[in-house]
Order: sequence, then C-alpha cells, then structure tokens
Amino acid sequence: MLSGCVVYPVNKTLQPEAEILVTDEKGKPIQDAKVTLISNSYPYGFEQMRRSDQTSNGGEASFPEIKEWRTESLMIHGSNVFFWNWCVVKPGFETHTTMWSSGQDFQPQYNVTLTPGESTPCPEEMNKIGRRL
Repeated sequence: MLSGCVVYPVNKTLQPEAEILVTDEKGKPIQDAKVTLISNSYPYGFEQMRRSDQTSNGGEASFPEIKEWRTESLMIHGSNVFFWNWCVVKPGFETHTTMWSSGQDFQPQYNVTLTPGESTPCPEEMNKIGRRL
C-alpha cells in the first residue's frame, strides 16, 4: 500500500472452452489436422501458452477452459488481458491462422474450411517487438 498499488486476486481465463470443426471445400470433415489454440496477453503481447489437438474422424477438436488464480495490481500498464488465436495445419492443405488481437474477436465455436495448397507450420512465438524468438 505504501507504493500506491492495490493488489487483488483475480481468476483469469487463460484458455476459454473452445471447439473447432475443420472441413474441406466440399464440406467433408478433415481427420488428423493439427489444431493449435494460442493464448497471448496484453499489455506486453507475449504468448502465454499453446495447446494442440488432432481432429477426430468428424473433423472436430475441442479444448477445455483453463483458469488460474492470479494476483494483479492497479498499475499504469493495467491488468493482464488475454486473447486467443487458432492455427490449423494439415499436409496437402493451406495452413489456416487467425490473427485476432482481442478476446472479443475470438470465436470459441469456430468452423474452418481448408483449401488444397502448401502446408506450413504454425507461426512461432513472437516477442513484444514482433521478432520471432
């Protein structure tokens, strides 16, 4: 209290409950696509974690909600605000990656249609000045 900050506990959502359906252009489910859910946070924009799963024979993958009690303080930069993005990789198809920068943009029930093309790995973690680590 002497420093002027107020410390308080908060139960942060590090990863929301989320589901994805991956299909091809004909609407056929794509099995064994690697789906990665990437969690980042502001104010610094660092990646916090990433979780991956393979799609089922129905083209579905799901992720559980992950919450954590944290201690935050009222400081100039504000509190930690999380946002999430999808990355879907399947050999023979173009990699699909979202680039949302707000938790409000994230779609926890997401459908993606993969198109034939070159598959590339999911982007690596970026540091706060936009360079790969």
